[in-house]
Parts: sequence; C-alpha cells; structure tokens
Amino acid sequence: MSRRPWRMGATRITADEVTTLVARARDDIAGILNDVLDNEAGLAQIYAAYGQQPPPKTAAAAPGGEDSQVGAVCDRIAMLETALAQAAKPGGPSMRAAMYLEMARGFLFELRSGLTSRDLSAGDAFRLLGNVRHDLQEADRMLRSEQRLPLPPPVLAGIGEKRELTSEMTGQLAALDKQVMRLFGHSDDPTAAPAPHH
Repeated sequence: MSRRPWRMGATRITADEVTTLVARARDDIAGILNDVLDNEAGLAQIYAAYGQQPPPKTAAAAPGGEDSQVGAVCDRIAMLETALAQAAKPGGPSMRAAMYLEMARGFLFELRSGLTSRDLSAGDAFRLLGNVRHDLQEADRMLRSEQRLPLPPPVLAGIGEKRELTSEMTGQLAALDKQVMRLFGHSDDPTAAPAPHH
C-alpha cells in the first residue's frame, strides 16, 4: 500500500535534510561545549534559545570551602532544571519526549534537594544522575522516531530544536557528573551522611 505524499504548500523539508541540519547543529554545540571550561556559555545559550534569563546564583558561604562547592553545583542543577522545564512545557512538539524531560527535571530537583540538605549518599547521587541520563536518552529516542514521520515542516523544526536541547543537556550532565564526583571525593562509597528516606 503506497503512502500519499505529504503536501503543505511550500516544499517539504526531507528527513535527510532534517538529519543533516540536526547533525550540523550538534557538531556546532559540541564545539561550543569543548571551548568553554565551565560550560557557562553553553547554559547561557540554552536559556537564550528559550528566551529565558538564567536564575541568579546563590551567594557562596566561604570561597573555596565545602559550602561554596555545594552551592556552585546546586546553582548549575537549578539552571538545568529551569531549561528542562521550558522544554517540557505543554503544547510543544513531542509530548512523549516532554514527559521524559519532565521526569529528568524531577530527578535533578531530588539531587539538588539532597545535596542542599546533606542527606544524600554518593550512591544515591549517581543513581539520580543515571536516571537523568536515561530520561534524556529516551527523550532523544522519541524525538528521533518522530522526525521520521511525515509531519509539517514547523513541527519537524520544533522536534529538531528539542533534539538539540537534549544533546546540550547531555553535555551539561557530563560536566555535572564530574562536579558531583568532586563533592564526594571521587569516591563511589556512600558518605557518612545517611541516605535519604523516601
């Protein structure tokens, strides 16, 4: 059974063209992330893409101290949460992907809360980071499958933008992994603090 070609007035962008554009955007994003030491520029671009201002940073208790390190990590987590909340807003392309992005945001919130209250073990912290990574991968998988559908060009463009965001978030998560590892002294063993009770 042959499928009727999708027509929408103007020439429809092909799946190959979308894939090429997304691959080029990912390469550009990877270059940006490689060029910044602390990924602040990458976060700023994520916020700019969604017309948002980054949340203000919290004041550090003691420069170079443990409180300031935890504060810096929590600031970064809060920025990622905000960006994911924007991407997961209802009404955008791919509600299935938005569901995974919203779940990733919830795990980041749990991570930030546990770090702030100092009742999170290293094992729980890395489990939460793994959950975030999994949800970003699932969101990207959903978006990839929807890019193959005969959708109108504006919808495909929105899906492509959301894929760019998931790629950026994955890069930001890799940097966050390292920061969290430093908080726990590069150890996979739980800290002396008790694991959170759910």
